[in-house]
Amino acid sequence: MTETTLYPLWKQAVKTLLDGGLTFGSTISRKYIADLCGVQPPISVEDVRRHDLELLTCITEIKDTLLTAHCMLMVTDNKGSYIVIEPESQTTYAVETGVKDISRAMRKMSMNVSFTKTSMLNDAERKRNADAQAKISMLAGMMSNENKELRKIATKEITFTRGSHD
Repeated sequence: MTETTLYPLWKQAVKTLLDGGLTFGSTISRKYIADLCGVQPPISVEDVRRHDLELLTCITEIKDTLLTAHCMLMVTDNKGSYIVIEPESQTTYAVETGVKDISRAMRKMSMNVSFTKTSMLNDAERKRNADAQAKISMLAGMMSNENKELRKIATKEITFTRGSHD
């Protein structure tokens, strides 16, 4: 009897990972994900972009499916592998990374508005720029307080332990 292979291959990769015992705390190497998804290694410098894009698409789909269908948050360990966060650490991880992302976006928006060559703007454009700076500053202040509250709610150490999938 022939086994059915799911398509696209990332769907089959999710099934293979789960059938292979993927659980909270498991580690999955980037290479293993590439193999599961049939992403061929780059054959030239020009081919690296294709490889990276295919692999990123596959990883993103796997992460989204694990999260939405199985409540498993898969994140990078910043060493070339991925870890499925333990449920007791998921809230802390989500809040900490979310607060960092929001703070980074707020800083970038503030700088982009603040470093405008206002001498080249007319009065209405200068007013719009000044209003935007004031509102961004006010929003940043409110976000700072909310970020502190969120961090209080989610103050638990994140642990990466248990099984590995290579």
